[in-house]
Amino acid sequence: LLGSLLLALATGAWAHRLDDCLQATVVSVATNRIDIEIDLTPGVAVADHVWAVMDTNRDGLVSDDERAAYARRVLTDIRVGLDEEVLALRVVETAFPSRQDVRGGVGVIRIKATAPAGPLAAGRHALSLTNAHLSAISVYLVNALVPEDRAIRITKQTRDELQQRYRLEFAVMAPS
Repeated sequence: LLGSLLLALATGAWAHRLDDCLQATVVSVATNRIDIEIDLTPGVAVADHVWAVMDTNRDGLVSDDERAAYARRVLTDIRVGLDEEVLALRVVETAFPSRQDVRGGVGVIRIKATAPAGPLAAGRHALSLTNAHLSAISVYLVNALVPEDRAIRITKQTRDELQQRYRLEFAVMAPS
């Protein structure tokens, strides 16, 4: 009985995404820039759709140019604002899985981007993020990292029910 229970619990650990594309976004705030990292994990039922969005020439492969274009498309679908000013994100790094991993529900597309933002003045600030990328097939998660700079203190995070819209309130402390 105990062995059957352990086997049943262990199988869940090997589960693959199924019918949606999980988009997990992490926000990092510094006094001179905003960094975001987006991990997109297409489920097996939507894998071919996501692959087709990336493979624009339909040759079954995703070339370096197609990867760069897809990363830019993702960033076009994500709007980041700081204190009511829209920020222009720039791709810093990408990683793309094999087609086999995407089809298996375990392939993670990783896009790292940054935007200059500062230097930020002492006081309260608010960052907003709206993600509209592949909204018909996606589920979203978003969170902020603890800032490396001790002068920055996160005061509040707010998300809509789907986590497509996110607001991060933080304060920059004056130098002592």
